[in-house]
Amino acid sequence: MQKKRRENILNFEGKSRRGQATTFIVLGLVIVAVVVLLSYARSQFLFGPVSIDKLNQVGLEPISDHIEECVDDIAPEYFERIGLQGGYLSTPEDTFRNVGGVSVSYLCYNMENVPVCYNRYLTLSEMELQLSQAIKQGLSSCINVNKGFARGATLTKGNIDVEVDIGDYQSIVSVIMPIKIQKGDLSVEENDFSTTLKVPLGALYTVSRDIIELETTIGEFDQLAYMLLHKGQFVIDKKRPYPDKLYISKIKDDDYIFQFFVQGEPA
Repeated sequence: MQKKRRENILNFEGKSRRGQATTFIVLGLVIVAVVVLLSYARSQFLFGPVSIDKLNQVGLEPISDHIEECVDDIAPEYFERIGLQGGYLSTPEDTFRNVGGVSVSYLCYNMENVPVCYNRYLTLSEMELQLSQAIKQGLSSCINVNKGFARGATLTKGNIDVEVDIGDYQSIVSVIMPIKIQKGDLSVEENDFSTTLKVPLGALYTVSRDIIELETTIGEFDQLAYMLLHKGQFVIDKKRPYPDKLYISKIKDDDYIFQFFVQGEPA
């Protein structure tokens, strides 16, 4: 009796395992089929032959999406770096102090025998220019509007340029590149492809400017009073790696930081 019961249990477990394996196989085949169908549909929509109806309905949307993807891949790295390095993408010798492998710029240089310093922080327009040039160079290896976007039609394009507009909590990256797709008498064209990045660079730049203003006039900045004045909107950490001051600022509940050094005078 016990032997027969054991055989029944083993037969049940075997059937259960086979049933589970079959289910996983069927599920895998369904997933593969869906991926193949989506890939085919996407290729027909984005890269398929250009028809009059497609030009009317879609226009340059596939190209615009392609450019936006490139901006999303390239631009955030430069926005992060410019914040970590105190507004400078390039840090010449003797203008920075290394912190954990990051070249953090001095935005205020020491003046001998006085508590104040003199500033070297950048204007917003100077940071925008740096970002524009760096992103433009990065996009040159990413954007490729010739790869099948206009099969069956004529595509013409101009040179790439980039403009960056830094806002308080978001920045706009505009890719200026004249593009025209024409088939017969119908054509669509666009010159400006803009992408918005949620980066609080402008707001933290204002914080850094307020800090430097007090460091250049009275030689000290009270970060606690400043945070209270702004109702906890900003989080400012002041460290004192001898003989300098390191200011690290961020928006509450946001990981993006803007940091810089104020140069001190050795005792």
